[in-house]
Amino acid sequence: MKHHAFRAVVAGLLLWTAAATPVAAQTSDSTAVLQQLQRMLDGMRTRNADELRAVFHDQVRMTLLRPAPGGGRRAAILTGEQFIAAATNPNGPVLDEPIRNPVVHLDADLAVVWAEYQVRNAGKVSHCGYDAFTFVRVDGVWKLIAVADTFRQQGCGPVW
Repeated sequence: MKHHAFRAVVAGLLLWTAAATPVAAQTSDSTAVLQQLQRMLDGMRTRNADELRAVFHDQVRMTLLRPAPGGGRRAAILTGEQFIAAATNPNGPVLDEPIRNPVVHLDADLAVVWAEYQVRNAGKVSHCGYDAFTFVRVDGVWKLIAVADTFRQQGCGPVW
């Protein structure tokens, strides 16, 4: 009986070790992805083109869902350089876009982050919605390759 109990404990430890390794790796990767994401958001807020370029993959695309002039929605698609020009424009609004409740999904060299956001202008909420960020790992570094967002100006709540 003791022998079977010992084997069960050893088997359990082996299963735990096998399961723990990917989780630990995923936790480390999730942290790295979220750090890159925060670096991008900080770069937007401080209008730092170098920080944005450091996070962006050279093929990054932004898909911004916005109200269409005649009603409905349109998709504005920007390159990384177009986005950087808008985000760092000294005559434009400061893009202060904190996120909350990020959910990270990972597999190998692909990560997707889904998060709620608010854009603030002069301390007031301009608009809000959800962001979907897609990162790829290139030469060991997580790079942002795509962003898509929703957009609404009602129901955003107070600044958080």
